[in-house]
Amino acid sequence: MSLDPPPGAAAPYEVNAPYALSPDNRPAALQYSPLALTRDTHSQMAFGERAALEGVLAQVRPRVAIEIGTAEGGSLARIAAYSTEVHSIDLVHEPVTVGLDEHVHLHTGPSTELLPPLLKQLDERGTPVDFALVDGDHSFAGVVNDVRLLLASPTTARCVMLIHDSANAEVRAGIESIDFDGYEKVVYHEPDFVAGYMYRAGEARGAVWGGFCLVICDSQRSPAYSPRTRQWRFYEPYAAIQDLGTDARAERERLAQALQVVYESRSWRLTAPLRAAARRISR
Repeated sequence: MSLDPPPGAAAPYEVNAPYALSPDNRPAALQYSPLALTRDTHSQMAFGERAALEGVLAQVRPRVAIEIGTAEGGSLARIAAYSTEVHSIDLVHEPVTVGLDEHVHLHTGPSTELLPPLLKQLDERGTPVDFALVDGDHSFAGVVNDVRLLLASPTTARCVMLIHDSANAEVRAGIESIDFDGYEKVVYHEPDFVAGYMYRAGEARGAVWGGFCLVICDSQRSPAYSPRTRQWRFYEPYAAIQDLGTDARAERERLAQALQVVYESRSWRLTAPLRAAARRISR
């Protein structure tokens, strides 16, 4: 059964364009800083996301960790520093130059094909997965498939998961479609564990990305989060960030329409020879 909208039907979210590596999709690294995570040039995550990842890994100290989506290896290097055994899944691993230690195993190909046999192999070994980072296929179906495969596996009975880019509309739609409360092992989930952001400039200007969704699996739910495992004490920033993006798009459309009115005006057409002459003179 397909997880995508039926042919001809509009998706209830803005569909992501194909991912393209760009220097604009990360904060500029600090040359001088006592905080190492702000000097890293390999990670595409925001500084706050790097700190959250580091903090979770330092608390969990995974025996086995899985990363889906590696890119340049920034997050892989941090996972490898805290884990005994790491499995990295991505379509390609060619750009990766960091985190390639002996205990890191690279699985090159789509996660839909590679994750099920990996989880089965770990289960047969009796090896639990303590940590998983989902940051691969940023499509609705890709996110849903990766998370459901992890949650369905006996290896994640006691596990911490981070789903990156939870502020992105398509990724968030995938997250929201998963019935986390329906999994007995899920004791807590927070889609805005770390808030996302909207790009101010660059190739991704106006696009909303980033953020972490936290999913915790354990043997028993705490009374405050049973039967609903989602944080309920405060409002989530997702809606505000999406509204900001909507407002920015509306403003760009308004300006574009205003400019088109100018281009179509009689005065603009009448002054065309003057502008052409001015360009010739300037050249």
